[in-house]
Amino acid sequence: MLRRVLPALALSLFACAAKLPSGLSQLPVTLSVPQVTCPAVTNGAVHGTVVLDVQVGLGGRVELVHIDHDIGGGCGEIAAAALREAAFLPALDTAGRPVAHMIRYEYEFAVAQ
Repeated sequence: MLRRVLPALALSLFACAAKLPSGLSQLPVTLSVPQVTCPAVTNGAVHGTVVLDVQVGLGGRVELVHIDHDIGGGCGEIAAAALREAAFLPALDTAGRPVAHMIRYEYEFAVAQ
């Protein structure tokens, strides 16, 4: 049986909340990301984590997705398409205004044991 995809923000980005990028008071916050499956994982051909660079815009919508690390089998494009449908709270500058910001996002594909 296939385990649903488990999206997770790259831990290194949020490892230390006190070290926000200059000019930001809050990083983008994930509201929802579609959970999808990859046929190559279902077939047992691949498994692992797709790493994406995601530009979150002022309104919390994804403006750009770049696949930084793909595991093959079409999983990178499937994860990128899911992120294009995701919703976020935007990053905030130190004055509390929404700003566009690039984050790193990990999308894990694995078969349930």
